[in-house]
Amino acid sequence: MSEVFTIIVFAFILLIAYWWANQGLFSALMHCICVIISGGLAFAFWEPVVIGYLLKGSSFDNYSWGIALGLLFFLFLVITRLASDILVPFDIQLPSLPNTIGGGVVGFIAGVLTIGMALISCGFIQGPTELMGFLGWARGADSQGAPKQFNQMFLPSANWTENFYRQLSLGSMSPSGKYSMATHFPRLADTALSLHRDTFRGGDGRATIAPQDVSVGNLIFDPDFIAKDGAAKGTYAIELNITTGGYDNGEQFILSCAQTRLANTETNPKVSYPAQFRQPIDGGAEKNFTFEDIGNYATSFPGSQEVKIVLFFPSENFPDPAKPPSVFFIKGLRYVLNPAETTDLAKKFSDESTVEIVEQDKSNPDGGFLRDISDFIIVNNSIRPVQLNVNIVGTMDVAKSDEGNFLSGGTGVYKKGSQNAITRSQRISGFYHSVETEVVLVDATRKADGTGIDMWGDRSKTFKELGTDVPIELVDSMGKTTKPCGYIWERQNDVQIFFQPSKLIMKVSELPRQPSSGEHKLKLVFIVPVNSNITGIKLGKTLIGTCNIQAKGGSKD
Repeated sequence: MSEVFTIIVFAFILLIAYWWANQGLFSALMHCICVIISGGLAFAFWEPVVIGYLLKGSSFDNYSWGIALGLLFFLFLVITRLASDILVPFDIQLPSLPNTIGGGVVGFIAGVLTIGMALISCGFIQGPTELMGFLGWARGADSQGAPKQFNQMFLPSANWTENFYRQLSLGSMSPSGKYSMATHFPRLADTALSLHRDTFRGGDGRATIAPQDVSVGNLIFDPDFIAKDGAAKGTYAIELNITTGGYDNGEQFILSCAQTRLANTETNPKVSYPAQFRQPIDGGAEKNFTFEDIGNYATSFPGSQEVKIVLFFPSENFPDPAKPPSVFFIKGLRYVLNPAETTDLAKKFSDESTVEIVEQDKSNPDGGFLRDISDFIIVNNSIRPVQLNVNIVGTMDVAKSDEGNFLSGGTGVYKKGSQNAITRSQRISGFYHSVETEVVLVDATRKADGTGIDMWGDRSKTFKELGTDVPIELVDSMGKTTKPCGYIWERQNDVQIFFQPSKLIMKVSELPRQPSSGEHKLKLVFIVPVNSNITGIKLGKTLIGTCNIQAKGGSKD
């Protein structure tokens, strides 16, 4: 089946060559020059445009790299063709046979570059790892989960296009800065076909991450650590911190070893893919795992809003100590690294593995003890006082499953209650969350008598001085905090529901301002790991109330 795909690609190149053979050598040459210039400009503007303007943490991120490169190439090609037609409106007449043969040869070159740019562009769009039976570079079960080449095109136009522009980036089209495509973006064609799309469930997973959702730590080197069986001593490691904006559907971070790599900056860079990773496990501890199976992924713990992942890369691919890795790639992003710090990795992560139960300080900053706020916190997945069916949710998204219908994201304003009976198949049962998590509702109503949670500083001078530009967070017995991902705001005439698990409410000022009269009611929506023990609520770094609630067995509407 993969032969069909390569034949189609080859046919398009031949059609382009045939067209320009009929147009003649001079016209084909002018077009080929336009193609070369347009490709160089597209690669030059590609990364700044995507990172500066397109990556916003939305679902469009998964398509932004591919669409941007394709549109930039098309736009520059239109501009250069129009300019060439205006500046050179005439043709040069040549003998028929040389004119046709020359036009076909030059048209073939233009076709290879054009189709190569198209393949690279399409390869950076989220989709199935396998296209019409063609699978280029991807993870292989018989190679301990590491990327390997499965199929190769009869005419590898994407690789030829990459190599062509790699040479230009070192020569006539070299950038004014110290970075070039040749030294700082290796294996571009292999990434497009098909490593960029080699994600969870054969391409269903998130293929792109936005810069604001990931933090990359320093490069670490241990000359004695062994990253995988059979590898030589020596391992590089990188720590990553990822927030919910980079999670798949806002639920969980998932990373395959094909989606990240280390490289150095030689003219022909060496590349290494991770062989091992370290991630959180149940109970708050961390553990090392291998990528040796294609079913192994680095993931966040369900319900966590931030995760630290450590990736381990064998150093054997960088045999020259004078040319260590200095460029890191993850889901489309590229980071230039500082020189590695030498560290004993086993000792470093062994020291960090100790987990202690956090005893919360229950003293009030203004004297005395903090009140127990257990009555204001409930493990419940309810959207009351609203009753909704799938036909009147408006712009909010709905996730349907055998368990029922659930709000999965968006904002909506609704009337209280319901005038009509709603069948179970049509009823909205609550907020969507995975089976490894629970929904916790916190009554944050600003009560006139001062009996509510003192989120606005009505009773405590210290809490008032904290202001509203600080986060409001649940804290559990392990010291981990959870920010709200939504709220139910009950007003006099209607109710506003906001729910966005991938876009957390980072500070109190982002919540709807509440009147001190208590006329409005506000419930905050949190998603926490199942069975976590909630011990209090924090305003900034200050505890404003304590409790002891087990996040287990939440009910639905």
